[in-house]
Amino acid sequence: MKQRTATHLVLATLAFLWLAAVVNSVRYRDLSWVRVFFVDVTWLQAVLLIVGGYGALMVLIGALARIPRPPVLRARPFVSIVVPAKNEEAVIEATIRNLSAQRYHEDDRQCFELVVVDDRSTDGTPGILERLSREVGLKVVRTPEGSRGKAAALNLGIARAQGDLIAVFDADARIGRDFLERMVAGLEGERIGGVQGQRRLYNARQNWLTRIQDDEYSLFQHLLQRARMVLGGMVCFAGNGLVLRREVLDDVGGWNEDALTEDVDLTVRFHLAGWSIRYVEDAVVWEEAISRAADLLRQRVRWFEGALRCLGDWVPTILFGRAPVFKRIDMLFFLGGALVVTVGLITSYLYALMDVLGAVMLYIQLPRWQTTWGSVVFSAAFAGTMLVQSRGRVFEAALFIARSVLFSVHRLLVVPIAIHRYIRGAITGEVSWEKTAHGASARAKAWSGHEDVS
Repeated sequence: MKQRTATHLVLATLAFLWLAAVVNSVRYRDLSWVRVFFVDVTWLQAVLLIVGGYGALMVLIGALARIPRPPVLRARPFVSIVVPAKNEEAVIEATIRNLSAQRYHEDDRQCFELVVVDDRSTDGTPGILERLSREVGLKVVRTPEGSRGKAAALNLGIARAQGDLIAVFDADARIGRDFLERMVAGLEGERIGGVQGQRRLYNARQNWLTRIQDDEYSLFQHLLQRARMVLGGMVCFAGNGLVLRREVLDDVGGWNEDALTEDVDLTVRFHLAGWSIRYVEDAVVWEEAISRAADLLRQRVRWFEGALRCLGDWVPTILFGRAPVFKRIDMLFFLGGALVVTVGLITSYLYALMDVLGAVMLYIQLPRWQTTWGSVVFSAAFAGTMLVQSRGRVFEAALFIARSVLFSVHRLLVVPIAIHRYIRGAITGEVSWEKTAHGASARAKAWSGHEDVS
C-alpha cells in the first residue's frame, strides 16, 4: 500500500510539472487594439526533438550493430520450462509438443522439465493438460482461488519447479529444437542474470494488422534490444522466450504480482540490482500476432498502463540509484518515451485548438536551424534504418515507413485510455489483468509440434 501511494505521488508530481510548464508557456497580453496570447513552445519542441532523436538513433544503431554469438555450451544445467495458461485450448497442445521436442540432453538424459500452470481455465485446457501429462511427462500446477494475473501463476509454477534455471514461455510459443542450448549459452558471463530471445510472429501475413505488428517486432523491438545490448542500455525481458537464474530472481524478490506488465517490472529490478540481461537474437521464439483491432487495443492499453505504473514505482530509484548513467537514461526513455511523445503531441494540439477558436497566437519557438537539423537527423536515421532492414529496396522501405507512421497514430487513443484507467484504479483500487487472446490464427492451430522454426 505504501509503495502504491508513493507511485501515485510520483506520477501526480510529474503531471503537475507538465501542467505547470504548459500554463507557464502561455502569456496573455491586452494590446488595447487586440488581445494576444504569446505561446512559448520551445520547451515542448526541445522535449520532442530529444526523445524522438534518441529513439531514431537507437534504432539506427541497432540496424548497423552486430552482436557476437554466445560461446559454445559445454555443460547443460537443468532447466525448468514454465508456461502459464488460462483458457488456451486453441494453442496449448501444439505449444507443449513443440517445447517437449527440445534437443537439450546430456548422456541421453533429458536436462529439462515442463511445468504448466493452469490459471483456473474454464474451457478445454484442463482436459488437454491432463492428457498431455501422461503422454509427455508434463507437470501441471493449478492456481488457487483468489490468484490473479500472470505473475502470480509464474511464482506458483517456479515454486513447484526443480531447475536452477527457469525458462518462461507464453501459451502460444513456438521454438526451434536448439533454443534452450542457445539461450543457456548466453548466460555465460559476469553478472548475467537472464537472457531474452528474439520474438517473431508466425502469422505475420494473416492481415494488415498482423503485418504492422511484424514491422514493429522486427524493426523496433529487435533493433532496440540489439542497440541496448551493444551500448549497455536496458535490455528488456519480453515475457515470452526468456531464461533466468533462479537465485537472481529470488534476489530481486520474484515476479511482482501487482504489476500489469510483470516482465518490464522484473527487468527494471534486475538492472537496478546490478544484474544484466543479454539479448540472444539467434534464439527465436515465434508467437501469434493479434489479428483483431479490439484485442490489440486492449493489449496496448495494458502495456501503457503497466509502463505508467512501473514509471511511478521506479523513477526515484532510477534517478538517484547507482546504475550506470546511460543505463538510467535508457530506462527512463523505455518507461516514459512513448508517454512523453504522445502527451507532447496532444499538448501541441491544444495550442492549435486555441488558434482555431479565434485567439491571436504568437509562437515563440526554437531557432529554425535547430528544428530543421533535428528533423533532418531524425528523418535520416529513420529512413536509413528502413533501407538497411529492407536491404536497399527503396519501395519496401517506403512501405515500412508508411505502415509505421500509420500504426503510431494508435498511441493517441491508447495513452489517454491508459491514463484514465490508471486514475480510475488509483481512486477505486480496481486493477484489471486482461490476457491476450490466442488462437485466432489458423497457423497457431495447425503448427506441428516437431517443426523446427529457427
